[in-house]
Amino acid sequence: MNPGPVDALDEAGEPAAVEALAAAFRDSPLNQAVVGVDPQRRLRCNRAGMRQLVASMRRLGVALIARSPGGLGVLLANPPDTYPLAPPGPWVQLRTLWVQGPRVSLRWQRVFEHMHDVHPLEPHWYLATLGVDPRAQGTGLGSALLAALLRRADADELPTWLETDRAGNLPFYQRAGFRSVRESHVFGVPIWHMLRERRRSAPRGPGASEGRGSRESG
Repeated sequence: MNPGPVDALDEAGEPAAVEALAAAFRDSPLNQAVVGVDPQRRLRCNRAGMRQLVASMRRLGVALIARSPGGLGVLLANPPDTYPLAPPGPWVQLRTLWVQGPRVSLRWQRVFEHMHDVHPLEPHWYLATLGVDPRAQGTGLGSALLAALLRRADADELPTWLETDRAGNLPFYQRAGFRSVRESHVFGVPIWHMLRERRRSAPRGPGASEGRGSRESG
């Protein structure tokens, strides 16, 4: 099945994007270790965290969305020299804390600090989040979104960095040119830190131009 085009996420699309990401990561190993065994609680906590992340990335980073008849996929990324993003306002942070609770919020803070400690220092693109609604997994949405991001990285001739806590994701990213450069653990969960080396963009023919619209074919 061919997914629809990859678009920039707009404000109207934020609620659907939050729901898709909350469901996509509900059962991830790290999410279970941080939040606990109750899947409904994980979903509630995910909604609060993703609501904050999606809004910040849409304003300050890159937020892309792709749709299929079964659901949608979302990609959030930091362009070069934008990691980490500035924290959201205090009211947004308090709302997230209220939903997640102090224990979960502090544990997520520990996760973010762990990731930050091994984050590369040289300019790069950072794939912060890529998730597909479970109902739409296997329809090509993740591949389309990842390809859209990597075209930007190649145009900038910069590497791309990501982390994943799912061993099953490794072949997907390896096919796109990533390799695992480090494995670490947080709360007993293995984390693979993956790098795709910079690639030179293909030379364009005379008169060629690069589109700057919000839509990218995926």
